[in-house]
Amino acid sequence: MNEAEFKEISDFLNLLADASKKITLEGFLSDKSLQIKNDGSPVTEFDKNSEKIMCKLISEKFPDHNILAEEEGSKKLDSDYTWILDPIDGTKNFIIGRPLWGTLICLAFKGLPIIGLADFPALNERWLGFKSNCLLNNSNFKSNHLFTNKISEAIVGSTDPSLFSEEGRKKYQTLINATRYHVWSGDCHNYCLVMKGGLDLVVEQGLAAYDILPLIPILKSQDIIITDWNSRQLSLNKNFSSKYSTVVAKDTNVYKSTIDILK
Repeated sequence: MNEAEFKEISDFLNLLADASKKITLEGFLSDKSLQIKNDGSPVTEFDKNSEKIMCKLISEKFPDHNILAEEEGSKKLDSDYTWILDPIDGTKNFIIGRPLWGTLICLAFKGLPIIGLADFPALNERWLGFKSNCLLNNSNFKSNHLFTNKISEAIVGSTDPSLFSEEGRKKYQTLINATRYHVWSGDCHNYCLVMKGGLDLVVEQGLAAYDILPLIPILKSQDIIITDWNSRQLSLNKNFSSKYSTVVAKDTNVYKSTIDILK
């Protein structure tokens, strides 16, 4: 992707995020038509309507591209390009009035996320990442936080213990015991806290592609390490069905210590 293509795609990502934000902010802190999906997770009409408008805009501009969306908007075509959408990541936060929910969008090429956006409408915080470019609210971002290089001093975060397998919970508890401090909740915002320096480490299990792949270009733009628990690169498989275990850390020593505990 050259500079002109980056400008076109980043402008389009912002267009998608703006369209979604108009819908989701209307629903935040209002009465919500809550439904429970077959997997036990909540969804509202604002999730669905946000996804519909984004899928419509993508199909109009890039009719030959694949779309992987959390709710009902996925379409699989014979394309190397796939748009990955999560209209409201952190629906439980959205429902109760906690502002740590986000809209995640990315474009992947042959399964690898190449440009990603994470928008937090209730926080007025929007991240965009591509290669070494990281923008926060359309301004260049570079963290100047000093990260610890010791696992014993690291602060670790994760969204929900119910996402872990039984074996995964045991390993994660071992990790908690090895670190300085631990926090639950946060969803996709936890990953942005690694960039800001609030967290040294995020570890999760049981994620879908739309939960994590849009964050990868943003994290990598800040030289943050992100792999699965076996140190493998995360990518989208052809049937869109993979579940992901993640380790995210800025410091190499903290990352290696974490992998040693989880493997």
